[in-house]
Amino acid sequence: MFSKKIDIRVYYEDTDSGGVVYYANYFKFTERCRTEFLRHLGISQRKIYDDSSIKFLVHSVSMNYINPSYLDDLLTVETKIDKLKNASIEFNQNIYKTQNGQNIDIIKSKCKIVAVDNISKVRAIPSIVVKKIMEAQ
Repeated sequence: MFSKKIDIRVYYEDTDSGGVVYYANYFKFTERCRTEFLRHLGISQRKIYDDSSIKFLVHSVSMNYINPSYLDDLLTVETKIDKLKNASIEFNQNIYKTQNGQNIDIIKSKCKIVAVDNISKVRAIPSIVVKKIMEAQ
């Protein structure tokens, strides 16, 4: 199954006063990776919206915190599709860091996004998006 990985360096702005990554920033990191996942498949969310007036919204998300990460850590965010349905995509996402040749899990997350129109009514995912995802699987 296709996955997308991006590396993110932890900056001072990502941390609390103790130098630990503030928990809400992991949501930003996983959002970036979902966007890059689609971009890697040739899917521009801006183009999808311009062509079909469809945008993707987060329906639900869960995140399990396993280990902390700290200022200056280099994190890897990995995104995979778990389920593709008519109007939604469910992603599995992990963040880890490599230390002494071993991966240390930071978080494990699940996120469901839905396709909606201009008035936030759930709609089918555009066929070009489904096609590109299916080709990558």
